[in-house]
Parts: sequence; structure tokens; C-alpha cells
Amino acid sequence: MLKTIADLHTHTVFSDGRLSPQEVLRIAADKGYRVGLADHCGPGNFQLDSRDRFEKYLSAIQDLPVYRAVELDLGREIPISPEELKRCHYLIGGVHSVGTADFFDPRITEIDLPLLLDEMLEIIGLQSQKYSFDILAHPGLLPCNFREQKDAITGGWRMKLVELALKCNLAIELSSRWLVPDLKLASMAKEAGLKFSLGSDGHDADKMCRLDYSLELAGKLELADRDLFWPLNGAIPWQTNPGSGHPSP
Repeated sequence: MLKTIADLHTHTVFSDGRLSPQEVLRIAADKGYRVGLADHCGPGNFQLDSRDRFEKYLSAIQDLPVYRAVELDLGREIPISPEELKRCHYLIGGVHSVGTADFFDPRITEIDLPLLLDEMLEIIGLQSQKYSFDILAHPGLLPCNFREQKDAITGGWRMKLVELALKCNLAIELSSRWLVPDLKLASMAKEAGLKFSLGSDGHDADKMCRLDYSLELAGKLELADRDLFWPLNGAIPWQTNPGSGHPSP
């Protein structure tokens, strides 16, 4: 049973979220959760698409009692260097596109799903080598018009993903927004000894820190705190700084 809950996947107005960092923190504190801010980082004006925007983001949240992170847009060029990204407490990697196939474009009605899934694994592996991100976001998420085709996620693909996560030392996110991974993949990940993270992928007040699916799956897997990925190996930076005066959320 989990004694400590952290929502490590949230978004603010610094990318495509609708809440300020302070508003996200308030919602998390009301629930008794720790929280990580992980705004989108990649090309496009809804993301942290320049060093200047990245600097403003870090400056705005550095004194808040939150974990600092970004969600890397793995299918595209990341505009921030790996060295600069080390200023975050952790990094999330999410595949939102493969080639020209944007996972959120409803105009895409034909696609070779087995090929796309193989290419997804290749992207994760290559970008892990370059950026050493810590958490794999919404594993198994498919393009919007194909999300009901769950048979495309085969046992063989699940095993390849688990093996890749082991090789790259990636935690598997239990995503309440996208309801992935399924129990089969999550069970394989636990049996292999992988760590997990909980993520609402919240963008607005209604979904922020809503971890229903994440906690349900954690219960079925009988996860304990030791099974979760903790930024900074569990250290709480806003508590370890004697002069900060910040309460624990």
C-alpha cells in the first residue's frame, strides 16, 4: 500500500496547462500529495520551445515546494540541451508523434500500427541515450483514432517495451488521463523489477491531481512506496533548505 503519493506529471500555463504553478500546488496540497511540474518541452509555441522560455519557467517555480521537471516531446527535436535539462529534478519522456503522424491529429485515419509501435520503441531508445530521462509517460498511447485498437499492443511488444525500460532505467508511468498502461503491461513491468510513477497529466482544475486509474492500478499491483520512482532519491529539497520556510505539500 502506498503511504506517500506524488503526482509527477502536471502541466501549467508555461506550456498548455490552464493553471498557474501556485494553483497546481494548492490542489496537490489540498489532497495531501507531493507534486511535480512537468511542462511540455519541444518545438511549437505551446511548449517550452526556447532556452529563454525554459529559463523563465525554472525561475518561476524554483522557490515553490514542488519537484521541477519537463516532459520531453520525444518524437521531435528538443530545443534545450541535455546539460541545461539537468537543472530539473527529473525528466519525463513522452511519444506524441512518430514521423508525420501526430497522435492528436483526428485527420489521421490510416496508419500501419505495428510499424508505428516499432518506431515508437526506437524513438524511446534513441532519446533515452541522448537525454537520460527518468519516466516514460503514458506507455502504449496510440494515435487518437486508433486508441480502441488495443489488440495492436501485443504480448511481444509489451515485452520489448519492458526490456527497453530495463536497459534505459526508465520508470513506467501509470497514467490516469490516458488509462495506460493496461494491467498486463504493468504486471510485466513489476515482475521485471521496474519502478513506477503516478501521473494525472492534468492541464486544468478538473483533472489536476486526479489519480483514480493510477491508484487503482497501483492497488492491483500491490505497489508500496519502494516500488515508485522518487526524484532526488526521495529527498525533498524544500524541506532540506533550512531557510526556505516552505511547508511540505
